[in-house]
Amino acid sequence: MLGALAPQLTPVPISTGVATILVAVIMTMHVQFAAWQQGGYIILAVSDFMGWKRKSEHHDRFSRGLVTMLGASFALGGSLAIFAVVILFTGLWSHFWVTLLRVLFWPLLAEAAAFVGEIACLYPLYARWEQLGRVRGLRVGLEVLLFVNASIQMLLINMVASYMLTPRPAFNLPLIMFNPTMIPLEIHRFVGNIAFAGAIIALVAGIRLLRRAKAPQLRAYVDWMGQYGLVWAIGFTIAQPLVGWEYAKEIQLHAYASWYDMMLGGLSVAFLFQVFLLGLIFTGGIFYLWRRVRASGFRSPALAVCTALSFLAWLLISTPSSLAWSYESVFAANANVPIWQGGLLIPWGAMIPWKLTALVTFTGVAIVAITLYLKHVSRGRLHWGDAGKSQAVALIAVGVSISLIMALMGYIRENSRGPFLITNHMLINQQQDFTPPSASGPALNGPASGVSIIMPSDLHP
Repeated sequence: MLGALAPQLTPVPISTGVATILVAVIMTMHVQFAAWQQGGYIILAVSDFMGWKRKSEHHDRFSRGLVTMLGASFALGGSLAIFAVVILFTGLWSHFWVTLLRVLFWPLLAEAAAFVGEIACLYPLYARWEQLGRVRGLRVGLEVLLFVNASIQMLLINMVASYMLTPRPAFNLPLIMFNPTMIPLEIHRFVGNIAFAGAIIALVAGIRLLRRAKAPQLRAYVDWMGQYGLVWAIGFTIAQPLVGWEYAKEIQLHAYASWYDMMLGGLSVAFLFQVFLLGLIFTGGIFYLWRRVRASGFRSPALAVCTALSFLAWLLISTPSSLAWSYESVFAANANVPIWQGGLLIPWGAMIPWKLTALVTFTGVAIVAITLYLKHVSRGRLHWGDAGKSQAVALIAVGVSISLIMALMGYIRENSRGPFLITNHMLINQQQDFTPPSASGPALNGPASGVSIIMPSDLHP
C-alpha cells in the first residue's frame, strides 16, 4: 500500500553537460576557499607567535587582519560546500553521492565533525581577538588547533578524491582510505595550500601597492606584507616538483589510462599549460626577490643570475614535445620524427631529461634565491616602503598563477578519469537511474567493455 503511494522519482531536467559545469564552477570556487583557509591558518599561527615573541608590530597587525579575512572567507567557502552537497550532489549526481556515502561513510562523518571543530576554533578568534590576546599562549594554541581541524578535513576529503581515481574493494575500508594515490595527493595539496595562502597574501599586497598607498606607514606595512606572503608562497612551492613527480608516478602505476591522457593524450596540452604556470610562479617570485633588493639600493649579482636561470628553465619546461594536440595525432600523421626531419616531434620538449632538468633547476635556484633574500632581510638592509611597480606586478602575477594552476590541476585530475566518475566502476552518465538493482552481490556486470558498475545497495564499507 505504501509502496504504491510512494512518488516515482524522475531525473532532474538538466543535461549531464550542464550538471557537470555547475559542479565544476561551484567546487572550483570551494576548493580555492578551502585551500586558502587551511594555508591561512598555519600562517596565522606562525605570525601571531612571532608577533608575540619578537614584539613585532607588523606581525601583530598582519595577524589581526588575517583572522578577520579568514572569518569572512570561511562563511563563503562553507556555504558553497553545503550548497554543492545538499543541492548539486544530491539532486544531480545522486547515484554517485549515495555510493560515496556508503563506501566512505566513516571518513565523511569524521570530516563533518572536523568541520564543526573548525567553526568552534575560528569564530572565537574572529569575535574575541583582543580579549584572547590577554592570554597569548591560549590564542596561539587555538590557532594551532584550528589548523589541525582544517588539516584533518583536507586529509579525509583527499581520501575521497584519491579513491575516485584509484579505487579499492568497497568492503575494505583501510585499503579504500589509503589507496595508492592518497598520500601523494595529501602531501601535494598540503604543501600547495600553504603556498596558495601565501600567494593570495602577496596578491592583495601587490594590488594595494599599485593603488599607491601614499601614507608612509601604510606603504611600509603593505610592502612588508607582500614580501612576507611571497616567501611563504615560493618557499612551499619549492617542494612541489618532487611531490608532483611522485604523485604522477603513482597515477602511472595504478591508473595508467589517466596518466596517459594527462601526459600524452587529450589533456597533455592542459598539462603543458600547468607547467608553464609553474615556471611563471618560480620566475616571477625570484624576479621579485631580485628587484626588491635592488629597490632598497643593494646590488645582488647572485639574485640576478638566479632570475636568469629560472627564466631559461621556464622557456625549457614550456616547450611542447610535439606540434600536435596529442601523441596519437603524431602517429596518425605518420610524423613520429623530429621537426628537422619533417616530423612533429620537438626533442627538447620531452619530459626526460629536459623538463626534469627544468624542475631541478627551479628547485635549486629558488632555494638559493630565498636564502640570499632572507640574508638581506636579517641584516636589516631592506627599507620597507621602497617597493615599486615592477615588484607589485610580480606579486600579482605569482598570486594569479597559483590560483590558476590550482584550478587547472583539479580540471586535469577530474577529467583524466573520463568517462568514469569512479575509475572503472561508475560512469558519468549513470547518475539519475532510479531503477532498483536486479541482482545481488558485490557488483552488477556492466556492458561488454567489462566495466563493473557499482550500485549503492551493493556496497559494504
